[in-house]
Amino acid sequence: MTTKAVLCFLLRDGEVLLIRKKRGFGAGKINGVGGRIEPGEKPEEAAVREVFEEVGVRVRSLESVGTLEFYSFDSNPDWIVYVFLSRDFEGEPRESEEAAPRWYKLSELPFTEMWEDDRVWLLHALSGKRFQGRFWFDREYSRLLKWQISVR
Repeated sequence: MTTKAVLCFLLRDGEVLLIRKKRGFGAGKINGVGGRIEPGEKPEEAAVREVFEEVGVRVRSLESVGTLEFYSFDSNPDWIVYVFLSRDFEGEPRESEEAAPRWYKLSELPFTEMWEDDRVWLLHALSGKRFQGRFWFDREYSRLLKWQISVR
């Protein structure tokens, strides 16, 4: 069964807000703020909710930049992730049970502590380019095997 989720990257003054995930899938890794889409929820609604729940920031507007599909052992994706940017938000990020937030300079992203696929698509997303990516991992999601990406 495919899980649908969102990622949202808050941008300000040449920096991006990333979190160190504290629990659940990907715990310990640095990533954008996000999570699963709840039943009946639109991706945009999920992104706004997840940012508020995880870091206490209220997103006022979003820009949709891409879609990611992740596969491990099946021809159906394990995950479909909708990726958003926001430059219009209020509040200062705070730590929660799920996430430890930190601002990073766009020129100093911590790729060695992030998912392996982030090296392929994240800079496109942060520059506002539209993209669609498909990524195949091993069964444990410990190694990226191949990928396809289109950028507009």
